[in-house]
Amino acid sequence: MPAGKHGASEITVNFDASPGGTLTDVTQHILTMGGAKIENVMQPSHAFGDAWAEMLATGFAKVPAITFTGFYDDTATTGPHTVFQVKAADRDPQGATRTLTLGFGNAVTFSGETRLESYEVIGKTGAITEFAAVVQPTGAFTWSA
Repeated sequence: MPAGKHGASEITVNFDASPGGTLTDVTQHILTMGGAKIENVMQPSHAFGDAWAEMLATGFAKVPAITFTGFYDDTATTGPHTVFQVKAADRDPQGATRTLTLGFGNAVTFSGETRLESYEVIGKTGAITEFAAVVQPTGAFTWSA
């Protein structure tokens, strides 16, 4: 592979197993992952008579929700059913957040605090049972150098 290019084998996913918990490596359970991106929040600023849409930066940034999917596993103590399962503490507005750290290629990381939005087990006829978890970032996320 050309220098600077990286494949899925060089991605890592670490997520707190509970609010305020310790990072758990769930990499081997993830088959798909939503994008790791920071968005600038914009506001339309075009007025009457303008022929093109115009946008202004609001000064806010956000990271959209990230969805993880993979094969359901309820036996591993560090598996998706243990780590991504919604706990009562996830609903506590005063409760701790969960740290998410995604690793890419040459030790570049994307990390910050999140709230676990949902976890579901998906059964299909003639297929392996799967899971989907949605993680909602809250506050600042950073890219390492």
